[in-house]
Amino acid sequence: MEKKEDRRIERTKDILRKTFKELVLERGYSRVRVKDIVDAANYNRTTFYVHFLGKEELAKDVIELEMKDFVHEFCKPLRDNPVLDLRQMSPSGTDVFHYIKENRSYFDLLVIDDPVPDINQALLRDLQEIFQNRMSFVGDQAPEINAQYFIHYRSYGIYGFILEWIRNGYDATPSEMARRIINLLHYHSPIMIQMREDI
Repeated sequence: MEKKEDRRIERTKDILRKTFKELVLERGYSRVRVKDIVDAANYNRTTFYVHFLGKEELAKDVIELEMKDFVHEFCKPLRDNPVLDLRQMSPSGTDVFHYIKENRSYFDLLVIDDPVPDINQALLRDLQEIFQNRMSFVGDQAPEINAQYFIHYRSYGIYGFILEWIRNGYDATPSEMARRIINLLHYHSPIMIQMREDI
């Protein structure tokens, strides 16, 4: 009985998340109220407040869930191969751009005029955290390849690539985007190594 109840709760939360994303994409974050969410989702306010304290907590929940999955997909190549030679890596070796495109209901929210607070910063922070704590680079050309400013360079570069891809309506295939990112990452260092096994 408990598992059935858990599934019902998660299904309700999923519907509220999905409805929230649709409304924010259509109207902008500041114009979406809890009443709008529950009306569109066909729930009542009591049901909403059983699961979330307010619109802000729902927004935070949506960001945390999406970013957790994004990090999982981004780090997948190193889980499969803890020492990765980017010169030998095929664009098909990463699914992160397929993930982004398949979850465009979330990622489209990064480029609207009235975005969810912290949505862009969350993506940038997670990219920085990946390069700070989960991945390291090896190369002869630049001994400081893992210095903080290189971490920012990589993070902002990939962040910018992703945003432009979204703004341009996903005009390149996920494989082409993967190829571009691989080229960006191995420009100064061809070898990437896993720093933590829990990625």
